[in-house]
Amino acid sequence: MDTDPLSEICGPARAPVAWARAGHVGYIGPDLGVEPHCPSVAMLSVGLHGPLVVHTAEHGRIRTGSFFAPARTTQRLVAAEGWILALFVEPAGAPATAISDEMAYSSGVFGLNHRRERELVELCLAEDVDVDPDRIYARAVAGPAPVTDPRIEEVATIIRDHPDRTFRADQIAAKMGLSTTHFLRLFTQQYGTTFRGYQRWSRIVRTVRGAAAGHDLTRAAIDAGFATPSHFSETFRDMIGLSATDMLRAGIRFDLGTASTP
Repeated sequence: MDTDPLSEICGPARAPVAWARAGHVGYIGPDLGVEPHCPSVAMLSVGLHGPLVVHTAEHGRIRTGSFFAPARTTQRLVAAEGWILALFVEPAGAPATAISDEMAYSSGVFGLNHRRERELVELCLAEDVDVDPDRIYARAVAGPAPVTDPRIEEVATIIRDHPDRTFRADQIAAKMGLSTTHFLRLFTQQYGTTFRGYQRWSRIVRTVRGAAAGHDLTRAAIDAGFATPSHFSETFRDMIGLSATDMLRAGIRFDLGTASTP
């Protein structure tokens, strides 16, 4: 009888899983063949059965067990074998430095070899328990997050709770008594990504939540604030590296937790 090599690695009935939590969005499963992509938030990737090969414009081809990419950096990741962990780090949960500080080496802005890589692999592949997204996230970050400027935290919370709304930086800055330039610089400093990029990310997360819950993908995208379905499709591919339709057809089990917001 023929045996599927992936079944030998991951178990006979194991399905890839993706989750959305306050502070992080993750995926454990096979390499989905992503194209070069540039997320609006930071990303940690771990090879669960072998090394990763990461292609970057600045540093060429990098071979590593785990890889950290700050927000707004472009890369394409290939698993040498088996499954991967892809963890998108919401600035609301911890700043990018909370993970970048845990990387043993660096190549330019990218971090290589997470100090708790083995623990992360064990948590992702444990056969006797369900995947625990919060435990994985806790192992990935280094200690408690520093206090965020409450003004920026309030703005970010409103964006997460209402991604369908249109927010203007000049109007928000005026309410804070700041210049638009100062506000935008402060937001990026505190959240590690741009004001506009964070709005796009929040809309992506809301759309995926809706589609994974069984709603029509196009309707979910419009309800999340995208002007058109094509705008959503382009944004999703730019950030994730594949189409949303391909992702939803990949046999992934979605764990949305109990929260209704990104």
